[in-house]
Amino acid sequence: MPEINRIEKTFTYDIADAYLYQTNDLNRTAEWTYTGPDKLYIFLDANTLRPTSKYHLTDRDNGADVPTPEGMLKVVVNANTHPEIASLIHVEQVYGDLPHTVENLPEGTTYGHPDPIPPDHTYELLELEYDLATQSFKKPYPWKKPHMTWEELLVARNNQLKGSDTKLMMALESEKAAWEEYRQKLRDLPATFAGVDPWKVTFPQSPEVTPTAGV
Repeated sequence: MPEINRIEKTFTYDIADAYLYQTNDLNRTAEWTYTGPDKLYIFLDANTLRPTSKYHLTDRDNGADVPTPEGMLKVVVNANTHPEIASLIHVEQVYGDLPHTVENLPEGTTYGHPDPIPPDHTYELLELEYDLATQSFKKPYPWKKPHMTWEELLVARNNQLKGSDTKLMMALESEKAAWEEYRQKLRDLPATFAGVDPWKVTFPQSPEVTPTAGV
């Protein structure tokens, strides 16, 4: 089996004004160290010239010789020259072991993310576009998209309200107050978390969920 050349490459990269924001008006940067193979082979859609997934090959996989599927384009990412791209594809760090920010939010909830924000939490891999002329990915790199919007959150909230209608009607008299409180918290969600990024919002706990012992 062929050996791979492993490297550690520390680099500085742009990060958004805040986690999952789509601007860099504050010119924020972070530092990260890529650890892994010095070359990664990935497949792009031949029409869009965008990656189709994080799936990649290395020299140990004979990546240079693996046939390219129809409709795809195989490119090699040099981690020495483009460690930020390599860090979107190959991750060895355990993010749970990294320092995390902690933001105190309404209803006693908190939100946090790794600090520094990892490259694959900063840029959207599948929206990168490859430039055949320069044989590199076009800059500026697309920001990582939020996984929740207020519109999506309110749809989920409305579904929970609708789903709890029957629960309230079937609840024992001694349980009704808890269900009413839960449903009011759902209604108040936009006001309670006004000004909070939607991906940070925590839904109230349903009365039918039994709290874990000791929590």
